[in-house]
Amino acid sequence: MGAADEQGLENGQGWLTKAEVHEIWPQIRPSSIRAVARANNVRTSAVPSLDLTREPTYRAADVRDVAARIARGEAEVEPWQRADSDAARADVEPGPPVRQPVSWGPENVPGLILLVLIVALFLWGLTSPDNHGTGTVFVR
Repeated sequence: MGAADEQGLENGQGWLTKAEVHEIWPQIRPSSIRAVARANNVRTSAVPSLDLTREPTYRAADVRDVAARIARGEAEVEPWQRADSDAARADVEPGPPVRQPVSWGPENVPGLILLVLIVALFLWGLTSPDNHGTGTVFVR
């Protein structure tokens, strides 16, 4: 970065990528940066960033203004969007998956009855005399 670029960023000019915004807003979850920026009227560029994510770039002055408002607790930020909230911690550290036991309980009885009927009808069809294809008999 040249001296002119650094001066422009110090004056609040320039555009920041999502990763750079996350460095300025460490208390905001990376997946919530776009929503927080929209809720706090951070201007975005019409041209997405040059990296492969195709994320918009954010106006540096607006990002810094919102960072100060976040620090004071005045910014529009939902609790689940904060990286330091209980909801975010629970989302990041999920518990072990709950395995449901397989049982033959009362909720399975209708399905079992239907299965028994289908198998019985199938077996009955196999054992009954087959008159199909032996000729056509017309009854008068």
